[in-house]
Amino acid sequence: MKAKLRSLAKRVSAQCGALRLAGQFAPPGAAILMYHSVRDNPEPYANSIGTGILHATSVFERQMELVARHFNPVTINDIRLFLAAEKPLPRRAVAVTFDDGYVDNAEIAAPILDRFGIRGSFYLTVSLIGAKNAPWFCRLRHVFGTARKPQWLSLKGQPMPLTNPQERNAALLSAFNSCASLAGTSLEQTVCALESDLEVEPLNGGTRFMMDWNQARALQKAGHIVGCHTMTHPNVAQVPTDVAYQELVTAKQKLEAQMGAPVQHFSYPHPALNPHWSEGTVAITKEAGYQTAVTTTPGPVRTGDHPLKLMRIWTPRSEQEFSWNLECAFLRRWAQAA
Repeated sequence: MKAKLRSLAKRVSAQCGALRLAGQFAPPGAAILMYHSVRDNPEPYANSIGTGILHATSVFERQMELVARHFNPVTINDIRLFLAAEKPLPRRAVAVTFDDGYVDNAEIAAPILDRFGIRGSFYLTVSLIGAKNAPWFCRLRHVFGTARKPQWLSLKGQPMPLTNPQERNAALLSAFNSCASLAGTSLEQTVCALESDLEVEPLNGGTRFMMDWNQARALQKAGHIVGCHTMTHPNVAQVPTDVAYQELVTAKQKLEAQMGAPVQHFSYPHPALNPHWSEGTVAITKEAGYQTAVTTTPGPVRTGDHPLKLMRIWTPRSEQEFSWNLECAFLRRWAQAA
């Protein structure tokens, strides 16, 4: 079995090398990597942050080493200037981004980026900066991962059993879908009611999930980009226009006041439901004064792309899959440009 795995790894490595060679002839563009959280040991966070968006420190460190060695790290601002035809990008340009604003971004990820000379972009959920409470989506994961009741009456009035992992996950997805279209006070009240209904202790336990303002300012001082990820992390394409405006504009204003500098970059939350952005939300980002906005839509950045609709690349844990995803992104850009 081990021999087969080694053989497979060698084949994937060879294929990545071939893609890398082909990518040398691709037209200018970039790949934007999407991260959320980095922890030494992800497993204790399975029922909060969730292992699906969490990278082990050792994995992230190796991925940044690969980016520094085989690609050319750039910032989201470099990509903005490239799309405005104001600055060329190097071949195989890669930008690193983080969503949400977890404390580990400042304590674990940023020092690794600094060591490899990579300047990242950190999109912060403004109401959570320095907050004691975990994000609402972490709290929901905790609720359905630890609830002892055998059944839950969903927010749509549908009885949902909670007797095995599959049923709990289905209930969690239902709660995500309902809460993604809420924001601010109504969102907080709904999550609190869920915790109460299922008799689950609120997620805290002395763990601080989110970075504080001093850490955000330290990232900026170190040369990283601090961007906005809304005020309370709803799906802004699923809320009323006036609510979306508050989430994008008020959050930007508060972030700028605290950071003492303009905030030019935005990331669309995608907690659940599709779409997670629309032409209406693009208009609001433009009116608010954002220069770029990244989505969770997969793909590379190419000449002519809209700066407020930027696609990103998912980051798997396996080194071979990570390299394959990046190489394919550059090859895909080449093929689509042809």
